[in-house]
Amino acid sequence: MDTSDGSTSVASGRREAKWRLDAIDFEILRHKLWSINDEAATVMNLISASTVANEVKDMNCALMTPEGDVFVIGTYIAMHAITLTAMVKFVREHYSENPGIREGDIFLCNDPYIGACHQSDVAVFSPIFHDGELIAWSGLVIHQVDIGGPVEGSVQVGAKSIYGEQPLWPPVKIGERGELRKDLEFQYLRMSRLPRLTALDLRAKVAANLTAASRIRALVASYGLETFRETMHRIVDTAEIQFRAMLRELPDGRWAHRCYLDTNDEVYRCVCYMTKRGDRLSFDFSESSPQAPAVFNTTRPGLEGRLMTAVMAYLCYDIGWCPAGVLRALDIHSKKGTIVDAEWPGGCSKATTAGSWAVDNLVAVCVGKMLAASEKYRFASMAGWMGAQPTDDIFGMSQWGTYFGGTILDQMGGGGGARTFKDGIDTGGFLCSISIAIANVEDYEFQYPILYLYRKQLCDSGGPGKFRGGATITNCYIPHNVEEIPSKVLSANGVSQPEGVGIFGGYPSCTNQYAFLRDSNVRRLFEAGTIPQSFEEMEGRLDVQPAIVKVSMAKDDVYRIVSSGGGGYLDPLERDPELVRRDVVAGLVSVECARDVYGVVFKDRAVDERATVARRDAIRKARLRDA
Repeated sequence: MDTSDGSTSVASGRREAKWRLDAIDFEILRHKLWSINDEAATVMNLISASTVANEVKDMNCALMTPEGDVFVIGTYIAMHAITLTAMVKFVREHYSENPGIREGDIFLCNDPYIGACHQSDVAVFSPIFHDGELIAWSGLVIHQVDIGGPVEGSVQVGAKSIYGEQPLWPPVKIGERGELRKDLEFQYLRMSRLPRLTALDLRAKVAANLTAASRIRALVASYGLETFRETMHRIVDTAEIQFRAMLRELPDGRWAHRCYLDTNDEVYRCVCYMTKRGDRLSFDFSESSPQAPAVFNTTRPGLEGRLMTAVMAYLCYDIGWCPAGVLRALDIHSKKGTIVDAEWPGGCSKATTAGSWAVDNLVAVCVGKMLAASEKYRFASMAGWMGAQPTDDIFGMSQWGTYFGGTILDQMGGGGGARTFKDGIDTGGFLCSISIAIANVEDYEFQYPILYLYRKQLCDSGGPGKFRGGATITNCYIPHNVEEIPSKVLSANGVSQPEGVGIFGGYPSCTNQYAFLRDSNVRRLFEAGTIPQSFEEMEGRLDVQPAIVKVSMAKDDVYRIVSSGGGGYLDPLERDPELVRRDVVAGLVSVECARDVYGVVFKDRAVDERATVARRDAIRKARLRDA
């Protein structure tokens, strides 16, 4: 709804219903619908040739009510599924008469102002009919490696508005009667630098939608339409009831957090105030910075999708994930024209790793603070997870003379936030997905002309605390059997300051980092029988890159990327010295960090208890002196 100050908000209420199904039948049917959605995802993964989908799982699928409300989502990137609602509702509102919504229709959309997360997350969704009546929708999203635009990949470096980014596809009926229209498919593929890969992803999504529709029609044939409808609506109502019940057990109050998007030229402030009263949560983002000209913004659907991701991860771990039910207990306020709720023609090509990711960070920290204020639910509180994801797109000619393009997503293995009773998960990914993964090194080396030197967890990357934030990942590679990789598009936030924040005295994680060793001696080391495992083992000209840039990579250049880890919980001086010793042995904490941050001193590889007490006392006195 619109508010008098120009901001926007969302609120809804539960429908009244008397259920006929008993609890056992409802659980059977609910699980059948979950299984149908999972099968659709499996079909999509098997048909897609992209490591983005079939290994990394940067995709998701959903089932929706006839009105477009998402009641079942897959275990992959939650935001992809949640934003399908906005696209379906747009089609229902604007296309019902012309071009119409009919059985076998296939709609495609990548427009962030209508619902897509950003332009590279292309959605395909279809209505599901029974005896001529619209009974549900299915939809799927895969991140596409390239769909066109002035710059290769997903981040349009140098764009001044959305007109300088990838081609936009507001919802278009790209298929009818279960088949793609060749004219529109050709137009869609014509813009991509990787048309074969894009075509196969498109067919993967169409096949998955057809599978979901077939299985739902079979379910209706077995159990009846009214039973199906009751199950669908009861899933939504049950999620709302369970979510509100949990909220009532949490303390009322108001919490706040702010974070920053550090680009090459500007720093944008993102602010969230969260208020909890009774069985409702309210979020206010209206104090965030005015929008960027392009690249970094997110739109209102992206704001809602990422907010829901954090809320469900922190508060719905024992509730069947049903965004439509959870949304009924939320109020979301934002101001149009800001970095987290952009107005046309603000560009959004980096939204999923900039504006909307910032929303995730804000909400997660606020909810984590609220949970920590509850004795019953304190165990569920966490510090900030991987605070920003750096991206790495590569394009050029392979050693076989064919054009290649790919998105290297090792950096999705960031660190998890520290918990109130245990360390964060090392290389635990990020909150956006239960099933996120990273591809095998061998698959990247098979598809692209690169050779890895290493991929490993990074020492001192998790935020120090009584419980440490999860360590992150770093990887390093060189061109292989080619003279150069002519196009590398790098983009990140959290480069000049960390975004994986700690809470209640916990320290932040490391920053995101891009660096090259230009004209290195790596191949001479190979000839000597050495495979270097760090930059320090090689010679060359260090070339540190900014937050967002398009560069090239010559034959003897070595490239290294670091993604952020998780934040710490409580003061690191409270950490058990034995846990610090184990981290040092495991290579997750350096001896220097153990001494200077944790205040732990070693003697003959064991903890020197007397020296540790003295060291910690000295650090506390220094804090008071410098305060």
